[in-house]
Amino acid sequence: MTYRHIKIFLVVLFITGLLFVYGKDSNALEIGLQDTDVSIDMVPENPEPYQDVTVNLTSYATDLNKSMIEWRSGSNLILSGLGRTSYSFTTLGPNVSTIFDITIRPAEGGGAISKRIVINPSEVEILWEGVDSYTPPFYRGKSFISREGRIKAVAIPNTTRVGKGGVTYTWKSGDSTVLGASGYNKDAYVFTNSELNLKENLTVSASSVDGRYNATKTITIPTVSPQIVFYKKSPTEGISYNNALTNDAFIDEEEVTIVAVPYFSALRGNENAFSYTWKVNGETIETPSKKTELTLRPASRGGYATVNLELDNLSTFFQRVSGQLKLSL
Repeated sequence: MTYRHIKIFLVVLFITGLLFVYGKDSNALEIGLQDTDVSIDMVPENPEPYQDVTVNLTSYATDLNKSMIEWRSGSNLILSGLGRTSYSFTTLGPNVSTIFDITIRPAEGGGAISKRIVINPSEVEILWEGVDSYTPPFYRGKSFISREGRIKAVAIPNTTRVGKGGVTYTWKSGDSTVLGASGYNKDAYVFTNSELNLKENLTVSASSVDGRYNATKTITIPTVSPQIVFYKKSPTEGISYNNALTNDAFIDEEEVTIVAVPYFSALRGNENAFSYTWKVNGETIETPSKKTELTLRPASRGGYATVNLELDNLSTFFQRVSGQLKLSL
């Protein structure tokens, strides 16, 4: 056998081997795709109950716009056709899962790709309060904060999916992750409001260790300007919290005690950090032993008395509040 015959024989043998190996599966010669070649994105990433959600398919390995795509929920075919890469729906109630089975048949062949996505709508709430924000004992409203006030925020998962592993929390102030406050079972975050911010944007992401629960919540915490409200104090009835004094309030007693309540100032727990400056008719007087109470004894009747009080936190710049009351004698 000549060299030329040997060469021809080897070529024929090689082709025959290829036909033997691949003859049983014609798709094997085509581009083989895996399920990892198709990604699933969801907007929003962590949906809440009864929220509109869009699921998107993307791939850099095949042209999904030319692929036949089927979406099924259980046994129901909900969407089918070329390039059906997106599907929008509304999540069900808390702790009720939505499951989609997706089948993708690329135009170039290579077999179908199957994907499954499980959506567990979850919620997490953030409760907050001003730690040092002062309100009187009778006050039942929200304890708002002033600038440079301290805030305590607590995350509360609204789910039954949290297993024995617990929850990991990630806290963000604005766009910055607060590493010291984030971590396993760290559901509370205490911080001081920046003197430069008129509001605080706070975000918490909560996820269970087993991955069945994922939720995100963002809130805006406003700051308010503290204000001083004046009340009359009776020796027998105490402070009349139900009747705040207003300008031109008539005083007919021989002696009257006025109580100043600095709503929402960072006074709680910091009483000694504040200076108290009282003025009567423009003249500074000695600070009373009870710093928020002033006793007046009109020397004569007729006319007016103007009372001013200024509170100033000596350790901060923005913790200052003042109030004025004009009394008719």
